[in-house]
Amino acid sequence: MVLLANFILFFIGASLRVFTGKLDRFEKTSEMLINFNRQSNVRLQQMNERFLLHTRTLVEMKKDLDSVFRRIWTQKGKIAKQYSEAFSSEFISLEEDDDEFDPVPTSSTESCDTSPDVISPTVSRCSEDLSQEPSSSQSTRIKDTNVDAVNLNNSSSD
Repeated sequence: MVLLANFILFFIGASLRVFTGKLDRFEKTSEMLINFNRQSNVRLQQMNERFLLHTRTLVEMKKDLDSVFRRIWTQKGKIAKQYSEAFSSEFISLEEDDDEFDPVPTSSTESCDTSPDVISPTVSRCSEDLSQEPSSSQSTRIKDTNVDAVNLNNSSSD
């Protein structure tokens, strides 16, 4: 009988040590998951702020581009009225040239997942590294565009 009681006490003590060890591991795992969750929430908030900033920037850029294209069409209309004969003959020849031109390259029709709920640590093939300086051809195009924009603004104020 004493032997049975000692066996039961030994079994209960061993079980308590095992369960205590498992409880410690579960508490440590729970703490690690809580920390991970906290860090994930901070990162999500940062990404949401960046996403909203980029969205606002894109909306502003779209408004600016709409304004620029509206000015271009206005200038084109004024020029068409002033020089209707020369403009109409040039416009016809440009339309013939446009038949050979594909305005949408096939590479730009590929899908780019830019949804905010898909956050990848790698740079997608659709994004640019804006920290890089533009190449010489890009900077030349930017300068040409700026000169054209200045010329357009000067001519529209006349």
